[in-house]
Amino acid sequence: MPPGAALPGEVDRLLAELYAGARAAAGADAARAPVDVYLCDDPPALTVELDVAGIDPESAEIALHGDVLIVSGERRPPAGPRRVYHHAEIAWGPFERRMRLNVPVDPDRATATYDRGLLTISLPLATRPPAHRVVIGVRRVE
Repeated sequence: MPPGAALPGEVDRLLAELYAGARAAAGADAARAPVDVYLCDDPPALTVELDVAGIDPESAEIALHGDVLIVSGERRPPAGPRRVYHHAEIAWGPFERRMRLNVPVDPDRATATYDRGLLTISLPLATRPPAHRVVIGVRRVE
């Protein structure tokens, strides 16, 4: 082998390190969690489902700021010996999703469950007072 040439295993290790470093430098979106958001009729609620397989559900943070739902957490790689990846698609690291809800919800009645990798957040729709008609008189300004 010529002087200065890398061994094939070393090339794999260096590429894996570069890939991991690039993902870490990308910030919170490095481990973006796919999400579905839909309305349910009975009971009336907005349901948000995030694919966050591998997270500790106790460490997930869910907050509502105005009409923006913020879900954050971290998917940590399994402990053990260092790995040299041949193919890597699972995004490890912190994630944060922000979703504008566009419907009024009641955060006091919100619930969240974690089952088989899906974090499901149920946000009951806020009750609105019944619309009533208000008559406004028009007067001429002289």
